Amino acid sequence: MEPAFLAPGRAWEAARTPRQRKRLGQWLTPWWLVEAVLDEVGGPPDSVLDPACGDGRWLVAAGRRWPGARLEGWDVDPSAVDAAREVCAAAGVAVRLRCRDALEGQEQGVAELVVGNPPYVRPQAMPAAQRARVWARYATATDKSDLYAPFIERMLALSGGRVAVVVADTWLSMASFAALRRCVLDAPLDLLAGLPRDSFGAEVGTVAVVFRPEARRRRGHLSSEGLALNGAVRAVDGLLPLEDPVELEGQGTLGERWALRMGVVCGSYAEWVHRGTPGAGDRRTCRGRDVHRWSIVDRGEWVRYDPRAMLDARPYVAPKWAGLFDVPAKVVLAGASGRVLRASVDTERRFPLDSCYVSQGEGDVWALCGLLNSAPVNAWYGARFPAVRVKAVELHRLPWPRGPLVELAEAARGGDQGDVDRAAARAYGLPTGLCADR
Repeated sequence: MEPAFLAPGRAWEAARTPRQRKRLGQWLTPWWLVEAVLDEVGGPPDSVLDPACGDGRWLVAAGRRWPGARLEGWDVDPSAVDAAREVCAAAGVAVRLRCRDALEGQEQGVAELVVGNPPYVRPQAMPAAQRARVWARYATATDKSDLYAPFIERMLALSGGRVAVVVADTWLSMASFAALRRCVLDAPLDLLAGLPRDSFGAEVGTVAVVFRPEARRRRGHLSSEGLALNGAVRAVDGLLPLEDPVELEGQGTLGERWALRMGVVCGSYAEWVHRGTPGAGDRRTCRGRDVHRWSIVDRGEWVRYDPRAMLDARPYVAPKWAGLFDVPAKVVLAGASGRVLRASVDTERRFPLDSCYVSQGEGDVWALCGLLNSAPVNAWYGARFPAVRVKAVELHRLPWPRGPLVELAEAARGGDQGDVDRAAARAYGLPTGLCADR
């Protein structure tokens, strides 16, 4: 239950349209999480800054915890500043609030402690001029990295030694965030903690990151029940896993034998997908939500497969080559992960949509399906790639087993998860039962 003084903030949030919130990356941090993160920042600071303060809850928590601290909040949205003013007044906390863009200006060391939940905004959703300006100034703004990357870089510069931040977990593994990972590892990193996936009311991955001079490089998971540590932060193949990853000995990689390619990207489901009587160019289809381990739910949907018309209709479409889909058997992999892979063999010549990946290569599709669903592979993948979306480039790095896969293919045909896990372990030369399914 959130304190009553946060009510003006929730009212402000409810009054914002989804489009407004998405444009500015406005997601209020649960109160328990604010308190839990502040528990990890050390002794009382003389000053606290939240450079993207939203409704001011981080500042209120800091003010109630450290009454003597000087508090300051910035936000680019005037309505957020107004909401923060109401929340702080209701909580009886004195705060200096300003409407400004934290990524502008040259100040450094503004406050001893800098806190908050910076905006999550993809570069393609930003105005072109803003994106060009930010990407030119900040070393962590590279390729397709999110706006929160330069925010973390800026928060480190604005702090007098301590930073506490909650952000999405995509930066831990995605190639676009390699510069941010280097920045974090070069800073005095004290804690990297995974958060419950439903912390923000949706199935998204988030982490808490704390920097302070002690820099103990602790790693673990933080929940409303407290902090559970599981080791020290260490980079693995340039990534930052939240757990010690399972190592698999292989002979080459999956990408050398198979290619996982995105399904049909049509640009508009409403325009190209239907459940009516199929026409001459319509093909049976499925979406990521339909793909489970060992089975695909048939919802009676069809995609009107017309590559030329799709390409002429709008940007951001990729109909793909029909021969990728129109084969007797192929593996279809759900594009949403949550650190758990879900694959099935399709024998209905479906043209899966863009929330799926489709296999292309030489070999037994059942062996590939079993491998993707197996506990050893999920343990290997889940520790390295915690983001909610599967990336083909990630799975292409999977070590390919040295041992034969006949037993694994037969187990996959039977759809027995236990048999698949044991067969995959043997193919990798692991003790059976070593990897718990995730």
